[in-house]
Amino acid sequence: MSQSTPLIADTLTQFSDRLAARTAAPGGGSMAAYLVATGSALGAMAFRFTSGEKYAAVEGAMARRVEALEKIRARAHELVDLDSRSYEAVTAAFKLPKSTDAEKAARTAAIQAAMKGALEVPAETLQHALAALRLVAEGLPDVNPNLVSDGATGATCLWSACESALLNVHINAGSIHDKEWTKQRVLHCSALSEEAHRLLASAKTTAAKLLAQ
Repeated sequence: MSQSTPLIADTLTQFSDRLAARTAAPGGGSMAAYLVATGSALGAMAFRFTSGEKYAAVEGAMARRVEALEKIRARAHELVDLDSRSYEAVTAAFKLPKSTDAEKAARTAAIQAAMKGALEVPAETLQHALAALRLVAEGLPDVNPNLVSDGATGATCLWSACESALLNVHINAGSIHDKEWTKQRVLHCSALSEEAHRLLASAKTTAAKLLAQ
């Protein structure tokens, strides 16, 4: 499949093949975004099955969570491709001419701008992953018991998305000259990751209790 074809249009096999290829993109950042999509999808499925007369008391809240998860999932699909495109922008900046001092300065500025852009994509991915994880962890105690494993799997995917996105923030941060800007972005993302750890622990505890019933 042509590299110009959007990643999100791939079959699962095609996407896996692109990840395995000896090319720099797609890579971990695109995979992190895809984990947001899959984790949100599993959470939405579990909550959609928590409906009907038996779940009348929580059905409205579950429906609202589904709506929010679907919005996150739609943005995650876009981020799969945005991450790869941000890396391509970095590569393009490195290919700029550097024969004169003016060219060198312009090239350096372009590289730095592209690197900041490359950091911002996984940073956004992390924010969406955490927002989805909050929703799944919040709804899991009231989920249809038959869908506990699906909801918990969704939570695990979303936690993995948070961790993967944070790793991509860190690797891009190392090439950015504006250390104060970078420090603040990394600290913010690290705090989000810590919350993700707590939410996953809560979701796993909830799932264990429900599965033991």
